[in-house]
Amino acid sequence: MQANHHLHPNRGEPVRPAKSVTARSLALAALLALLWFVLAGGDASSWIVGVPTIVAALLLARRVAAPATVWRLDPAGALRFAVFFARESVRGGFDVAGRVSARQPRIAPGLVRYRWRLPAGSPARTLFVLCASLLPGTLVAAADDRELLIHALDATASVAGELAALEQHVARLFALRLPAPEAGDA
Repeated sequence: MQANHHLHPNRGEPVRPAKSVTARSLALAALLALLWFVLAGGDASSWIVGVPTIVAALLLARRVAAPATVWRLDPAGALRFAVFFARESVRGGFDVAGRVSARQPRIAPGLVRYRWRLPAGSPARTLFVLCASLLPGTLVAAADDRELLIHALDATASVAGELAALEQHVARLFALRLPAPEAGDA
């Protein structure tokens, strides 16, 4: 059997040609130097801090592995998500303000578990967690590989339904198809 010279010998990953890695590093260094120049207003003395900062950023960039999967955004999904995000942000603000400023606050706080369906390790999950708090009276209290623990101002409301709608919008933004919810999922 012939050895595959295109795989990294220790990890079985494709080996990147040194020339492309060097070219990318030089391009990144040039971009960072330009950014530093603009931020420092062209002050030559700022390079005392700028050069070590750029070197540190380059070393960090080399240590961070490129993602194994390329995620794509769907333009139509992005537009739908933007409209959804704006609408839910405004609705969430008015809902919470109305609940807590009423003479008799309309709250029934509690924790709600929600099993998510977005792929693990994806930027879609990160966006979902960041946006979950825009829903009326919700805040992500904890997250693991299988589910989220949501603190809700009104745990008797349809929190799971609102989270499912958000998850669907995030999935469409990333052009993902979600699996059907499992029986008994929140």
